[in-house]
Amino acid sequence: MPIACKLCILKKGLVGGDIKNLPQTQEEFNDHLESYHHMPVKSPEETEQECWDRFLKKYPEAKTCPDCIKRGAPWTK
Repeated sequence: MPIACKLCILKKGLVGGDIKNLPQTQEEFNDHLESYHHMPVKSPEETEQECWDRFLKKYPEAKTCPDCIKRGAPWTK
């Protein structure tokens, strides 16, 4: 079953044609949150620091992302 991102719906809405492109699994949705919204998703076996390290290694652009800086994300400091 597709998982709709509430942040994307708030920003740009959701139309019927978008449904086929929605994440189908929780893992795909977590990847979407990390890659598109720069929101690290901590797995149960990770510490918070391990999560941030993995996230920043995979998405180094988050360190200089204007939206992240404006939000005050801790990895931009």
